[in-house]
Amino acid sequence: METIAASEPGRRAIHLRRITCEGFARDDGLFDIEGTLIDTKPYDTRLPEKDVPAQAAIHHMTLRLTIDRQWTIRDAVARTLHGPYASCGEISASYRQLIGLRIEAGFTKSVKRMFRGTLGCSHLTELLPPMATTAFQMLWSEHDGPASAAASADKPNASPLGGCHVLRVDGPVAKLHFSHLVK
Repeated sequence: METIAASEPGRRAIHLRRITCEGFARDDGLFDIEGTLIDTKPYDTRLPEKDVPAQAAIHHMTLRLTIDRQWTIRDAVARTLHGPYASCGEISASYRQLIGLRIEAGFTKSVKRMFRGTLGCSHLTELLPPMATTAFQMLWSEHDGPASAAASADKPNASPLGGCHVLRVDGPVAKLHFSHLVK
């Protein structure tokens, strides 16, 4: 563990946000992505509607997306297990609007517009971008990684090319692993 240098100021923990995303292959050929957001504080917290003990969840939200191989959302289930207000979970059913959307370029912008302001829960909406990247990682690995993804690059979202600095089409990784796709 790295120690704090004498010239750096000391610090103390005041908040922890954990976001986890897990991908699952289902027996029916579909895929589930489960996103979880949990906020805690290392000290007792008094909120307008309740007191929250140290390390207990202030926010604990989950969102499950079921997708097919074409990246289409077939089901969406949002839940608020803990929220600062009793009414926090009332918006959960709105996330069923995701059904029929495809996880593709522009997805994050679309969902942020769809659930902006009072149309959604900021915490549930924050889960959607990392869940989309989890879908990419999950389906890419489901197709045996780079070699298979390159072979099916004509399919939407199948190729990672252009997705980041390392995977730029004029870079060494593209030339080495995706030479048949780049000129």
